[in-house]
Amino acid sequence: MTQRHWFQARTLLIPAENNGETQTINDVILKFSKLVKKQVAYEPEKNEREHLLQILPKKQSELPSRRMLDSYDSAIVPLASDIYLRERYRTYHNTVRVGRLLEDLDVFAVWLCYKHVKNPKQRPEDPSPYSIVTALVDQINFGKDLKPDFDIRLRGHVTWVGTSSLEASLEVDQQLESGEWHTVTNGTFVLVARDPLNKGSAIINPLIIETEKEKECYLRGEENKKRRLLMERESLIKLPPSEDERQLIHKVFLKTIDPAAVSFKSRLLPPNTVWMENAKLKNMFICHPQNRNMYNKIFGGFLMRVACELAWANAYVFSKCMPRMLHIDDILFRKPVEVGSLLYLASQVAYVYGNRMVVRVSAEVVNAESGKHDLTNNFYFILEVDREVPKVMPKSYEEAMIFLDGRRHLAEPEGTAEITSKL
Repeated sequence: MTQRHWFQARTLLIPAENNGETQTINDVILKFSKLVKKQVAYEPEKNEREHLLQILPKKQSELPSRRMLDSYDSAIVPLASDIYLRERYRTYHNTVRVGRLLEDLDVFAVWLCYKHVKNPKQRPEDPSPYSIVTALVDQINFGKDLKPDFDIRLRGHVTWVGTSSLEASLEVDQQLESGEWHTVTNGTFVLVARDPLNKGSAIINPLIIETEKEKECYLRGEENKKRRLLMERESLIKLPPSEDERQLIHKVFLKTIDPAAVSFKSRLLPPNTVWMENAKLKNMFICHPQNRNMYNKIFGGFLMRVACELAWANAYVFSKCMPRMLHIDDILFRKPVEVGSLLYLASQVAYVYGNRMVVRVSAEVVNAESGKHDLTNNFYFILEVDREVPKVMPKSYEEAMIFLDGRRHLAEPEGTAEITSKL
């Protein structure tokens, strides 16, 4: 199989050296809260933002163009100096909790987008008329594990803009003992601007491209958009598997048939494999006001954290070996999760190759009175361990589609033949 290099350092417009910024991620959250006038107490019936509808632009030409540098910012997670914060981020095996980092990345990406928007009709004392929310986490790549006793720095800026959508590119650095900063994680978030009531889209400032480096960032955003549209068109929900994928599923099926029985009904588990139905883990959360965002919906970073930790636990139980997060992608926020919801999380090891596992987590909101389930999110996590782990085997057609979907998230196109040959 062609080895996929999940982590590749990308250069933002601002060099990696500390540019004098000393604000912390908590400072960013306080600025953010002030900018949108977040309610201190949870009062869902109280609406103080409807009057802001009148200052939203009708067309993009009403707004000034913005540069990529206008949205650049950085913030520190001061683990080295704050022992109480360190305990919130530390895992029991002395690394940094990826879930906590996801919460910070989510709020920081939204903050960068608020720095991009500038509305001439907005007075300094007014809250922002925009509700900017995460629509999609395109990808987050991890290098080596972060250490819990050294400062972490988040950096980023907006790299692509549509009419009401934005792409923010982020990097995570950690300070070494020498004092130098080393980039260990990068990610791409897609966000959408909504009106102050979060009921419709809102027009945002266009992005002006001034340098070759900015053009490179922007074109990468265009390519990301095209790739996402292609993946959506070719999704197994919309199109049947390819001929190669159909052949693969039949080959996997034949491996589970008892040749002595000469029957499709008798299924056997091949050596060093596990039925997919036995590679699951589930959890449930009551969505309390404590976990709400600035707009009184459940914070997307919280959803990512609990899904990430469930996927990690699923991989740990399945492999019986301590897993490490390699890559997160294709997190689509289909609909907001309301405060008070019952959130069901279902994790499934969808595909295995060597020492790597694709874990798929689905999040559903459940109406306890009607029993209705509404899918709100799908998450895909790729983890690895230090040894080969058993492969998963589908029994049903539904499981076969999950298997192929997981395989698509792991395999490079030129590596698929070798993957198939080893099944």
